[in-house]
Parts: sequence; structure tokens; C-alpha cells
Amino acid sequence: MSDVFEPVGGAVPGEVTIIDGGAVPWVSGREVYDSMEPAFRENLGDPERVGDLLSRYWMRSLWHDPATSRRIDHVRTDPGYRDLCEAYHDSVEEALFLGGRVTLTAEGDFEAGDYFWRPPGWVHSAATDEGFECVLMMEGESASDASGRVSRVVRPDEDAGRHARPGGGDPIGPRGYVRRKEARFMVWHEHDDTVTQLAGPGVPGLRSKTLSRNASAVGLSVLVDMPPGWSQPVPATGRERFLVLTEGALTAGGVDLEPCSLIEIPAGVDGPPLATAAGARLLVKVAER
Repeated sequence: MSDVFEPVGGAVPGEVTIIDGGAVPWVSGREVYDSMEPAFRENLGDPERVGDLLSRYWMRSLWHDPATSRRIDHVRTDPGYRDLCEAYHDSVEEALFLGGRVTLTAEGDFEAGDYFWRPPGWVHSAATDEGFECVLMMEGESASDASGRVSRVVRPDEDAGRHARPGGGDPIGPRGYVRRKEARFMVWHEHDDTVTQLAGPGVPGLRSKTLSRNASAVGLSVLVDMPPGWSQPVPATGRERFLVLTEGALTAGGVDLEPCSLIEIPAGVDGPPLATAAGARLLVKVAER
């Protein structure tokens, strides 16, 4: 198994993990096929065409938890990438798009600044003429988000855009089905730091756009804009947090980061001091578990 897919950066329980995205190599889908969840890789479509499909798919693995199958990846595709079939996942899937353009049969056309949160069971496929780039997140096992392990279940074309997962569970889940949120057209608001806890009480200056929020638990995903000159330590909170740098340059605990870099802060642990000279934007994901 490629060491890119081990818990990235040698993550140590109870300690902050900082991943410099620029230091993580791009690898093709062909190179990481064996490390995919079996229930995912065995359902990619026509075996004779899978090799060509994966050669057009590139990724930097920023986070992978084999215990839950959660993963966070920086993904890009070559022009002409097209999934071989329609399918759904047993896991929640979430993405923030950074560039290019892609059509998802369940949700529509996406470009830089667009976002989706898809509950398990919704049938979809991806196709792009020009290629696209995104931060792609598979939630993995999470009871509070009604999410199971990462998988791929092939469905007929006519199921595209429909919920096809067996069972009586709520098809929209506790965050709702965020089919396509055009965050680039959303207004920046003064940031409510109650859940994210990026700074101590009363520290002004941050702005944000909420992308999705769990209606029955603490979890949320939010874009946070850090102004030029921002410099603050990150206090501990009771939830695990993931900070993905999407724009600008950031220093975290003395480590200079570029997009797309990741900081994982375990529950109950102080985060590193964050500083940006020219400003930065973060995708902040507060976990339910």
C-alpha cells in the first residue's frame, strides 16, 4: 500500500497534525487502486475500462482514517474524465470546488466556489470536458451524520438523481441534501466562532459562509476568511476540527503552508498559532465524533 494512504503525516492520537499540501505528491488513481476501500474499487464499472478512467484522476491524500474510512483528498482530473457508470455511496460525500468545471448528474454543473453535501444513497456520476479541481471529502462511519463506510454501489442510468439505498432511513440526513451551493455568490458574514473556536472570546476580524450544518449535532462545514495580518492561537474545544487552506498563505505553528494544506486538531487539544500576512481562506470542518 502506498504510504500516501496511510494515516497521513504519521498522525499521533492526541496531537495536532499539519499536512503541507505542497509536499504531498500527486498520484494517479492507477497508483492507489489497491488502497481504495474494497467496496469502492470493485464497483468502478467495466473492468476493461477502469485503467483508463483512473489514469485521468489525480489526487493528493490529505487525510485517511482506515478505522472509519473517512478521507479528505485534493483532487484534480484531466479533460475528458467521465465516470463509467451511475452509482451511490453508503458514506456522506462532500466537496468544495476550486477550479475547472464538472457536471454531476444528481446536482448539476459545478465550478470554482461551488459546494455539495450528499447524504448516502443518492445516485450520481461525474463528467467533465475541461477537467476540474476540488477538495473531496468522504465522511465514513459517523452515526450522527447517518453515514456508513466508504463504498460505491452501481445503479442503472435511469436512477441518476434518485435515492436508491435500501432501508427506511431518512434520505436527506441530518444536514439535508445540499445539492449545489454557489458559495461564490454568498455574502460574507461576521463569523460566529462558537463552534469552530478558531480564536479566543471576543477576537474580531473573521468572516464566514456556512456551507452545511448538522441540525441535531454540533458538526458543520464553513468557509472562513482571515484578514491580512491575522495572528492568533487556536484554543481547544470538545470536537475534532479539520482546517483546509483553500486560498492564500498561512503559517501554522511555524510551518508555512500553501493551498491545499490541512491541519487536524483533535478534540480537547489546543491548535497551533495561525498567522497570515496577506490573508487566507479556510474550509473548516467540525466533526461530530
